[in-house]
Amino acid sequence: MKLFVLCSVLGVLSPQTQAFVAPVPKSADRSSGARTIGDQTGQRHDMALAMADGLTSCWAKEQGVELIQRCGSIFEPECEKLYALESLCLSPSQELILDSALQEIEKAKTSSLARRRLPIRLPSRRATAGCYGRILAEVNAGHLAGCNDFAEIGQTKEAAADDINQQRVNLLLLLRTLSTYNEGVWSLEGKIMKESDIQDFGAFYGEAFQ
Repeated sequence: MKLFVLCSVLGVLSPQTQAFVAPVPKSADRSSGARTIGDQTGQRHDMALAMADGLTSCWAKEQGVELIQRCGSIFEPECEKLYALESLCLSPSQELILDSALQEIEKAKTSSLARRRLPIRLPSRRATAGCYGRILAEVNAGHLAGCNDFAEIGQTKEAAADDINQQRVNLLLLLRTLSTYNEGVWSLEGKIMKESDIQDFGAFYGEAFQ
């Protein structure tokens, strides 16, 4: 009789009360939820890393463009150029910045302002990049190696088209020369042309677009 009454009471328990006696989820269910949370956390971490890489690339691109303009300018004080160069040498993104600068120089050769040396200095980013391009064309061809008339440019070495490491070194040496050369990259190019007596100076730069 007592057993019958107990069963009857349990049968009419309210849904709220029945929730306390509901079956406990299996451990597999809990581990599945943990895996889901772990996957989401991993995805967020990967997204954060991707965003950081993108920001670093954008920053390096801006720094590379700014670097060649600053060091090649006649108006920037020497202390600012030296500070920019020191910051580059200490930066963990040095290679990215130099690559960005090289890409900017390479891209400029499609412009008529950069392909040929102009008789006057122009306040143009492309014209400035063109000066770098023509100097580096001779540097990477090995025509200025061992020449001590142009500061650290004489320490440069021949660099093949696929030798990106030597191209970076050559650009860095050119930037070091410009950091203490207050007349700018346009004047430095003119001086090198005069003293090296190289015919068709920088002809390889932008040759395909002549």
